[in-house]
Amino acid sequence: MTAVRPPLVSVLAAAALTLLLLGRPGAPLGAAAGAFRSAGRVAFGPAGSAGDALFRPCRSLVAAVGRGGAVAGTESALARARAQLRSEAARADGLEAENARLAAMLSLDPPAAGDGVAARVVSATGPGDTLAIDRGSEAGLRVGMPVVGAGGLVGRVVGVGRRSGTVLPVVGGASAVGVRVGVSGVAGVASGGDGPRLSLELLDPGAPVRAGDVAVTSGLRHSLFPAGLAVGRVAGAPGHFLVEPFAPPARLEFVKVLRWTPEP
Repeated sequence: MTAVRPPLVSVLAAAALTLLLLGRPGAPLGAAAGAFRSAGRVAFGPAGSAGDALFRPCRSLVAAVGRGGAVAGTESALARARAQLRSEAARADGLEAENARLAAMLSLDPPAAGDGVAARVVSATGPGDTLAIDRGSEAGLRVGMPVVGAGGLVGRVVGVGRRSGTVLPVVGGASAVGVRVGVSGVAGVASGGDGPRLSLELLDPGAPVRAGDVAVTSGLRHSLFPAGLAVGRVAGAPGHFLVEPFAPPARLEFVKVLRWTPEP
């Protein structure tokens, strides 16, 4: 009578069960067990290779799915960045419109916004520290030129190299700018200090100024800044007014240097 050969699957299952039993904690692992495992590796090596070949496309598919997830994450981050840029652009447009309206009411004539040199901020530390930008004399920069950011005044150029420049922010301790506040154009001086805000001193302490009013550069004769540039919004209370700048230097990536220099 011819012996019936068990199916290959049954052989594999029996061998796997035996190996599991031999590998249990406390199970005797004698020379016979080691020899059996060695024989198993030799016998089932081709099957293992075939299994690798079978599942390699699956692993490639999983890797591809992972890469697809990374791409989706990148696209989501880009979408959020675009939305933030649109929001910042809309805010800057709103501030510029409000600034233009106020300047018109005060009969101020600010310099043309397009008459300037765009520059990247390459280093910025504390609120009152100088900023380094990547444009210099080769781009037409001169000491004294005002610098603006998205929505308002940043400061003025105090140093120029061939391809670099140094900007002193208006919030710096050595800075002061003449301003007009509110629709009535109350005169005052906004001075920098050690923090992110400017202190506001009104020439008429009893003038009708309130929190929320906009401060713009007054542009008086021999002023360091032209008239009509938005500086910030008034905060605080009478006797302790501050100006929150529209363009905090610590948040800037790009600025524009206006082609304007103060009168000698």
